[in-house]
Amino acid sequence: MQHAVPNKLNASQLNLIKSFQFLHNEKQLKEMDSLINFYLEKKLDDAIEKAEFQNGYSASVYEQWLTTQNDKSKQ
Repeated sequence: MQHAVPNKLNASQLNLIKSFQFLHNEKQLKEMDSLINFYLEKKLDDAIEKAEFQNGYSASVYEQWLTTQNDKSKQ
């Protein structure tokens, strides 16, 4: 079994870094940053939706958690 080595970049990470050589100004860098953030936000949203579906979470569950937490903090 292969173990991950800390502080080493994988091929995908290296390719992403190499792609930055084609950016010629701050605007392009900000656009790339925005695209990466959009992608990561989408992946997080998808993971949250999946967990909510698998665990049966709904707005009422979150509301109950908030109420319970607020009750505990008042004690």
